[in-house]
Amino acid sequence: MKRNQSAAVIALFTLLILIGCKKTTYKNPATVTDYFNSLQVGKYAIYQLDSLTFYYYGQLDTVTHYHAKDSVEEALIDNEGRPGWRVVRYLSDPDETLPWTPSGTFWVTPTRQHLEVVEDNLRFIKLAFPVDDGVSWSGNSFLPYAPFKDFFDFSDDSHLNLQLWNFTYQDVNKPATIGSNTYDSTVTVMQMNDSINVPILDPNSFASRTYWSETYAKNVGLVYRHTAIWEYQPPTPNGSQTGYKIGYEVTLTLLSHN
Repeated sequence: MKRNQSAAVIALFTLLILIGCKKTTYKNPATVTDYFNSLQVGKYAIYQLDSLTFYYYGQLDTVTHYHAKDSVEEALIDNEGRPGWRVVRYLSDPDETLPWTPSGTFWVTPTRQHLEVVEDNLRFIKLAFPVDDGVSWSGNSFLPYAPFKDFFDFSDDSHLNLQLWNFTYQDVNKPATIGSNTYDSTVTVMQMNDSINVPILDPNSFASRTYWSETYAKNVGLVYRHTAIWEYQPPTPNGSQTGYKIGYEVTLTLLSHN
């Protein structure tokens, strides 16, 4: 996959979505804006971005390393009258010797009830109120069927019906060391963790991996994301096609922010 194609895929998968959560009484729970209150024009976050893609019909696994800068560039009001921000993602090489090149734009609308992100007309909610261990919601409920169809010919239902994913809070208000940074208070959102025939012990059988987890730090925002969405198609019985993988893995690790 060429760099501009990888950038488009990466940009597509940086999205965030809309919610419904359990009706439970909590004592002084953290709010969504506690974990995303740093959004204002001029703010940025720089990530180490490691992207695994499959070339030559899945015969070759290639990891590409970037630095990614998410830059808050404009305050705006959406069509529902809610304040939000336009965020542009730029990519550079790990040494940042090349110019920062725009790779995508998304719109972020944080409220006390949820964090909504819209990109390529897809709406996601990745944070919901109350922020407490075990709280879950349908974070992908606004996604269409097969949202990755323009990039991958998936067949696993977990890669087609993302509306069925159940987001759940874990390790709320726990300290965490991610990369070289330590954060006093974080929360992890487990979106999906499922697999079939992984590790691939039977190369003549279908395999699939579906994993998406994000960690947010209080007063900072997203500090870590790991996504693995891929499938392995076994060789055809007549030998006309060898086994191959399709899909991707992406890891984002926060390096610095202002």
